[in-house]
Amino acid sequence: MNQPSKPRPFGPRQAKLAVAGTGVLLVAALAFGPAAVGAAAPPAYPAAEQHKPTPVPDRIILIPTTTPATSQRVSWRAEATADTAQAQILEAPRALGQVQPAAGAVATVQALASTPVNTTLGYASTYHTAEFSGLKPNTRYTYRVGDGTNWSAWTDFTTASPGFEPFSFIYYGDAQNYIDSAVPRVFRQAFADRPQAKAIVNAGDLIDSANSEEQWGQWFKAGGFIDSQVNNISVPGNHEYSGGLSTFWRPQFPYPDNGPGNAELKQTVYSVDYQGVRFIGLDTNHQSNATLMAAQTAWLEGLLKDNPNKWTVVTFHHPVYSTTGTRNNPNVRAQWAPLFEKYGVDLVLQGHDHSYGRGNQVAARKSTTVHNGVAYVVSVSGGKMYALNNGENWTGNGAEVRSTSQNTQLYQLIDVASDSITFEARYANGEHHDGFVIRKNGKGERTVNDIRTPENTIGEQVTVDKTSVRKLETVKVSAFGYDPGERVAIWWREKKDDEAARGGGWNGGNGTLIGYEKADELGRIEESVRVPAFAKKDGTYVVYLESEHQKITSPAITVTK
Repeated sequence: MNQPSKPRPFGPRQAKLAVAGTGVLLVAALAFGPAAVGAAAPPAYPAAEQHKPTPVPDRIILIPTTTPATSQRVSWRAEATADTAQAQILEAPRALGQVQPAAGAVATVQALASTPVNTTLGYASTYHTAEFSGLKPNTRYTYRVGDGTNWSAWTDFTTASPGFEPFSFIYYGDAQNYIDSAVPRVFRQAFADRPQAKAIVNAGDLIDSANSEEQWGQWFKAGGFIDSQVNNISVPGNHEYSGGLSTFWRPQFPYPDNGPGNAELKQTVYSVDYQGVRFIGLDTNHQSNATLMAAQTAWLEGLLKDNPNKWTVVTFHHPVYSTTGTRNNPNVRAQWAPLFEKYGVDLVLQGHDHSYGRGNQVAARKSTTVHNGVAYVVSVSGGKMYALNNGENWTGNGAEVRSTSQNTQLYQLIDVASDSITFEARYANGEHHDGFVIRKNGKGERTVNDIRTPENTIGEQVTVDKTSVRKLETVKVSAFGYDPGERVAIWWREKKDDEAARGGGWNGGNGTLIGYEKADELGRIEESVRVPAFAKKDGTYVVYLESEHQKITSPAITVTK
């Protein structure tokens, strides 16, 4: 590994020069500072000029198809006619520029659609869509878009594998506000942390005003080149509606037209299967429309009931359980939450509340740190924040909050493996906020495990089927939160010794060793423990489980005879 070189210490001459140089800078600042302060402020550069389209393509974004292993869509904006808008593609070469592709290596496809959108800045922006088909699975390609003369830069993407393959994706809650100032650093930090990400999920309210050319321009600039090489999976929030869906939505985001079939839901409700994950996008902006809600509900159940993928991720804007106590979405909760739980959806990714909340249904809890239900998450990436207000819509509807945050911008990194999904929420500055691991076996059984901390890996977390027993009777012991295959020592010890050990005042070991067990693929221990013959009548004992990662005990067990 290369080690960073250490700076050389200043010598006396270097130190004098450094001080002298600083003085020059200070003098220069004093000399020019007053004039700058007193001068009239320069005018703001007009938004119409900042975001005006040209023949050179911009706002380039990858859009998934229903066959991401063999096809790929891309949309972009440019002053180009429908008969000249085109894209070129070839398998990613080692070099371009002076090294020209071999004859026949580059394929050219005409745009499928070219749609002008009238904007708030006095001009039309024309969006073009091209689709590459007949691609090889799990293959890196290079493409560009343009009009045959004016081209974008060459950009790379990799097609999906035809079956399961581990991958990462990024999830954002509302960007919406301060898109040109506070949001870009979030997008850049997330990409810096997961440059290999294959998709970005946006849970609505990408912008604040549905048809603002300026704000859409700011949103695309915030993502920059990232959008042109990572598939985008977005759903509309309430701010993408203004007297109807934003006129920008479908030209910018030509998603698969595989939703329920209602014209109003076209390309806002859709699904994509990607390397073992079924992504489902829903539109919660129709909660008061019984027909459109029923259509989405029936379509959703069909996708969940007949799902060949191991993992399922659902995204929409208005949360099942709101983080802010002043909001509530009863139709979403009543119609969709039972389906999520019934069919074992793994992640529900939402926005709207401009704060962070992560939790689950109370009935799913298995231990202090583990549940086996759906993980519901609400997050925010933009600069507008709401107070949590105690989150009554979680606690009042059979759910619990495991982690919250307000007055923070966040991004979420999600890593998918064959038997686990690892989820982490980080602040805009890259610091960790929250995390959990979902584990699932071949039977579809699942555990959702909070990221371990020194505080949540000790204490009374072992459950037993009885707390009053006789000598030689069997007690069923259950515990969660282990790594699959982790070796666990099972001890029987008196309660007073356990209390002394936890208080640091007992040096008598761990008690009597019953034996060792290995955690199963879900990180759980389920074992029958026989009460030792030497147990004292009316004595109180605990089962103590010790492993590399946890030291946890059961409730007190009383021996009656």
